[in-house]
Amino acid sequence: MNKKYNTIDYEKLWSPSGDVFADAGGYAMKFLSERFPNKDILELIDYATDIYVNKWNGKLNPFFLNSTITQPAFKGEKKKTETHKYFLSLLNENSSNIVGVCRILGFKTKLFPAGRNNTVLTGSGTFANFHHYFEDGMMLSKEALIRFHFLPLATEMLVGRLCVINSSNSEITELFVNDCCERNLANIAHNISEGVLTNQSKNPSTAIFRFLDKLLLKISDDCSGFVNLYHFTNFGATPDLQIYTLPFEAFDFYRETQKSNNKDTWQRFISAYYKKPSEFKKAEFDSASLTFNVLEKKTERIVDENEFKYWFNTIYQNLINQKSILHYILKWSVNNLFNINLVKCYLYNIMKMKKETIDKIMILADFVVDNTKEADLKKVLTRLNGIKSSSLLRKFLLKIVEQNFHDGNSEPIITVQDYTEYLFPEDNLWKEIRDVLLIAIYQKLHEKSIKVEDIEISNEFEDDED
Repeated sequence: MNKKYNTIDYEKLWSPSGDVFADAGGYAMKFLSERFPNKDILELIDYATDIYVNKWNGKLNPFFLNSTITQPAFKGEKKKTETHKYFLSLLNENSSNIVGVCRILGFKTKLFPAGRNNTVLTGSGTFANFHHYFEDGMMLSKEALIRFHFLPLATEMLVGRLCVINSSNSEITELFVNDCCERNLANIAHNISEGVLTNQSKNPSTAIFRFLDKLLLKISDDCSGFVNLYHFTNFGATPDLQIYTLPFEAFDFYRETQKSNNKDTWQRFISAYYKKPSEFKKAEFDSASLTFNVLEKKTERIVDENEFKYWFNTIYQNLINQKSILHYILKWSVNNLFNINLVKCYLYNIMKMKKETIDKIMILADFVVDNTKEADLKKVLTRLNGIKSSSLLRKFLLKIVEQNFHDGNSEPIITVQDYTEYLFPEDNLWKEIRDVLLIAIYQKLHEKSIKVEDIEISNEFEDDED
């Protein structure tokens, strides 16, 4: 960027601030400054303004209320000249005589009022008593206000609202912004830009995972962090914000699902838990082809992953809400092979189950499969699935101990330490032990190509809805 103005602290234009919207706008400005290194800051502002006015027809109402661009009294070129005039006054510092600490960037400088006309979700200058000391708005530095001007280029429209993705890892945040900016400039180059980018996802949780799909192609294996999606509107009388968080443990687990040795297993599993939107309510899922098939006016239409991957998904929702997906894996395992190492990864990293507990359950599963006649396997699975209390699970495991003893094995299959520290410690739920044991048994049966008549897995949970 051409550093023409000595009133600007250029390091403050895109350094991380902790404010989601200011950071997104700052990274968008950084992207443009690298794309157009000879432009100064006012020329970059004018460039963004030209996009908003000439390409987007001034459609920034979900961002700014009565700004120089959305003000109904300003038409066409007037929007651009008034915007230029406003930011020039900031750069020349001739519209403020207040010195203080910027509420976003945290440094002492000249301050300017920020309201819903030039920032997002900060209140309105109309109600001065809403702000400290009856100020006209939240008082910010010119650097912070400039950052907000670039925010629309770093945003997507998702199910009727705007969304920005932010992370505890600034590299992830910047990659989301860069992706938005790349697509915006590509649309402009092809003359197909009509406004803020549209996200294809049908809900925020799915949008986060579709972003991760692109992100994992660009980052190193040691890059991690939690991911927040901010779903918001600053429009009219109903400003609102909802935040969706993917914990870093779930981020790391999803990375494992996308590795070559796990991806096929995961794709088959996850595909079974997409929720059909209303227009596809009669569609049937074909697990063999991984497609949804729907009959439309006597013509069969096939919906493949390129389309249904944007629908609501129960598993994604549970991972974001930090709810267990064990029971879904169990229901899937009855008829399908699931990579047991992926199950272990989930248990260890997300369920925080001890490695010794996981190992012991796998040993118990081996014992059940190897020491039960095929004719009796359904009876054993039915009994285990029907367990409704920790005492019944204890009795089931004691039967295994008894069988191991009568078989003449010199080593105990469950020691006192196993029992007290790993299988039934105070912080462990007996249902988890039961479900993991069932999953492990079914996976052993699949590996050995042993077919057992299906049993009905009980529904002890409610599907999450968006």
